[in-house]
Amino acid sequence: MQQPTVRERRGSGRRTAVATSVLPRSAAGTGVYDQGRYRVVPWDDVPARVRQYGPDVAATGPATEVRGTPSDLAASADGPEARGRSALLTDVAIATALTAFAQLDLRLNLDNSTPFGPHWAVVVCTLVATGALAFRRRAPLATVLASAAAVAGPQMFTVLTTTLWGDFVPMLVAAYSVARHADRQRAAAGVLVVATAFVVLMVRVPSVGTTGNIPFAFVPLAVVTLVGRGLRRRHRSHAALSLHASRLAEDQAAWGRDAIAAERARIARELHDVVAHCVSVMVIQAGAAEDLLDRDPEAARQPLRAVQATGQEAVAELGHMLGLLRGGAAAPEALAPQPGVAQLPELAAQVRHAGLTVDYDVQGTPRDLPPGVDVALYRLTQEALTNVLKHARGARASVVLRHAEGAVELSIHDDGRGAATGVGLGHGLIGMRERVALYGGTLSAGPREGGGFAVEAVIPFGPGTRAHPA
Repeated sequence: MQQPTVRERRGSGRRTAVATSVLPRSAAGTGVYDQGRYRVVPWDDVPARVRQYGPDVAATGPATEVRGTPSDLAASADGPEARGRSALLTDVAIATALTAFAQLDLRLNLDNSTPFGPHWAVVVCTLVATGALAFRRRAPLATVLASAAAVAGPQMFTVLTTTLWGDFVPMLVAAYSVARHADRQRAAAGVLVVATAFVVLMVRVPSVGTTGNIPFAFVPLAVVTLVGRGLRRRHRSHAALSLHASRLAEDQAAWGRDAIAAERARIARELHDVVAHCVSVMVIQAGAAEDLLDRDPEAARQPLRAVQATGQEAVAELGHMLGLLRGGAAAPEALAPQPGVAQLPELAAQVRHAGLTVDYDVQGTPRDLPPGVDVALYRLTQEALTNVLKHARGARASVVLRHAEGAVELSIHDDGRGAATGVGLGHGLIGMRERVALYGGTLSAGPREGGGFAVEAVIPFGPGTRAHPA
């Protein structure tokens, strides 16, 4: 049989996956959800924790819909193999008890049946009809066919004794089993076989073919059929809900892992920005102090004070972030808001103290930006100016923040001749690119014509952003 084609899809953030095939009962595979993906695999390769739901379960969508026709969906803590053995032993016990009672009925004539035909033939047919019930759950349709053939088949050639416990009860049990454990088509075929066997008995056996026996035979048949189908539907519903709950739990755990990974990446970016900026400023200020130390010791105090202040700022930031990682409560004074575009003038002043000439300009009508965009713009500017400090000492830099319609644009240019770091190289530019992409923006970074380096970012924002009053 041709294997069904399957496509898998993963989305960013909240994962989604779609299995393109919902397999019928005869297909050599099933749709399963395993390790964050929906996929279709051969039944022999299905994990044991999923196999307990039977080979006919299939799933579509991101853990929202379950369909199928499982043959036996009762979950067992001991696993599907132990559950299958237990069911078989139960069926064997039922078949053995009914066989013993049917043979006792034949010997003692407990139901006052009219005797017909050779006794040995009746005994053999009764043994087959009752013994076949040992496989009523493993092969329900075959059980019906075997019981019906043993009860009604010989009546086509010679009339045999018909008993309640050796003929009618096994047929009703087989009819219930095929209605309960088989799909709709097989159940309909099995019930039709039982009804046909009843008709044969009424036509061929004089003691059975009376008007009063018609409801006695067909009313119980209708009742066991309806009960079997109803229990089947209820078990399928319970199994689907159980599988759905299991998938939701797996999704919740996966979402938790994704959230932790995203938070770790965010903290790593923040640590990089803080450490790279502060250490670069400290190195430059320490170098300036060293140059002044012999010529003008008093003038060397200012860069040393800047080193001290920058180091204290870095220690405070690192302490705050590490406190969040440890899960401890931060001190009230450490709970300052994240920096944003409002702190860009302070950042520019800090870089100027480190020896870099920086011009800062705001164009357009300032707006209240979303918090994430606000922090991203500050960190982009901080990273770009830090790169200028490291790679283009003595250069002149300009920072332009432009508020356009539906977007905010940030440009950081310098005229230095230092080493240029290409787009996508280095953790700093990679972090800048990730920040901008997170909010659907674009980033370009590279050497300028005529010398220097340029970093330009455009980040869109929603229509609900308010403009500051003039």
